[in-house]
Amino acid sequence: MCSSPPEARINKMSFPHPVDTNAWQTVYTRDDAFRQFGKYARHSKFIFLVGVIIVAAFFTIQFSPLLIQFASHYLRKSNALIQAMILLTFLLSALVGYFALQITRSRALQFAASFFTDFHRPPEGIESAELIKYRLNGKMKLPPPFNALSQFKYIMAKEGEIAKSDQWPAWMARALGGPLLLIVFDGCALYLERGNHFSRVVGPGDKVPFLEWFETLKYVVDLRPKVHEGKFDVWTKDGIKIEIKARIECRIGDPKKKDPNGVLVYPYDPEAVKKAIERYALRWPTCPEGDPSEFNWIDAAWGQVTGIVPGYIGSRMLDDLFIAKRNGGQILSPNAIQELYEKLNTASNGFGVYVTDFQILETKLPDEVEKHQREFWQAERQSVATIIEGQTKAFRIREREKARADTQYDIILAIAEGLEKNRSGHLTEPILLSLSGVLDGSLQDPLTRAYLAKETLDTLEQIQKMLDNSLKPMEQKDV
Repeated sequence: MCSSPPEARINKMSFPHPVDTNAWQTVYTRDDAFRQFGKYARHSKFIFLVGVIIVAAFFTIQFSPLLIQFASHYLRKSNALIQAMILLTFLLSALVGYFALQITRSRALQFAASFFTDFHRPPEGIESAELIKYRLNGKMKLPPPFNALSQFKYIMAKEGEIAKSDQWPAWMARALGGPLLLIVFDGCALYLERGNHFSRVVGPGDKVPFLEWFETLKYVVDLRPKVHEGKFDVWTKDGIKIEIKARIECRIGDPKKKDPNGVLVYPYDPEAVKKAIERYALRWPTCPEGDPSEFNWIDAAWGQVTGIVPGYIGSRMLDDLFIAKRNGGQILSPNAIQELYEKLNTASNGFGVYVTDFQILETKLPDEVEKHQREFWQAERQSVATIIEGQTKAFRIREREKARADTQYDIILAIAEGLEKNRSGHLTEPILLSLSGVLDGSLQDPLTRAYLAKETLDTLEQIQKMLDNSLKPMEQKDV
């Protein structure tokens, strides 16, 4: 006879772990638990019944001859009477056997509870006897309306923790396993293990998950956004130490994914929960007197902040981080925050965590550096203010001269038009002097010359010469 290979036997005995994450929720159901633990219940009751029958049969066999002899000696010998006495002996023996086995089982349960308490060291208030009876006796599925008499215990997970965590079902789920009904509220997920190895992730939904016999509850995961705030030191490219205070908001799973049924506010992604939980580690204390602490997914996300932000600041000079329009790296600018936000998401998405908000709340320089930089930035700001003030004055002067040139331009054009209309050529002395002064001042102004066409300039220069020639005889006459 050939036997099945060891690998086949292992796969047959192992808990079915589907690759499809959508099947994790219902891979083990309450009906499966009733089928499995109904066998335990039937076997337990059958064994107890067999024990009672064996005890009753033993006492009946032992005492039946004595009863028959008693009946023959003192009573009228009758087969019906003898059978009735034997049946009565059997029933009395069964009743005695029942109570005897109940006392024996009670004493055994007390011993088992004492051993269980010494071995597992459960917290105070945990009823070890109730726990042992629940796991050993099993449950049978009864038809309505008797099904309420045979129900499994349950635990509730809400707001990132187990409700009624001081009762034995909650402790049993973490230390021993099922069978337990898992009621998971919105915003929570449960990370289950089997033999200290990953089993599956279950969460809220219309399909209620069930904890199998050998499965244990390892983590209750809060799917709501978490905020972490802290301080850390960074160094700039020119070796200046800066103390940064930052805040990060993150959650497990992509916040853009919505519940297709529109029921859950925080829909969960089993694969993302698995990745995030597997980032957990044990952090060794920095001092010998300290105790090790757990490094969870929030710490992992914060670790990305303390790695990416120093890298960003370390690649830039101090002035680039605090002066606007200086190489585009101002640390508090929206562009810089967006760049850091995208880098944080790229780094954290690999372990199922998504950053929903990132802020730099405070930057603190050493006192001496801050004093020096404040003086330097004030001087630079004063220099910039002086340049702006000079540019403003130059603009004001340029606009004023431009307006003056425009005015002179209009005057010159008016004079030119008047001269063209005066065909007689007779001009009075005041008019000649006024025209001569305007022409002398206007033609020497570069802005005026720039605003006049070349032909107009030639005409005005000729008019100026004519006026000069006309004024000379007048001056000689006056002399």
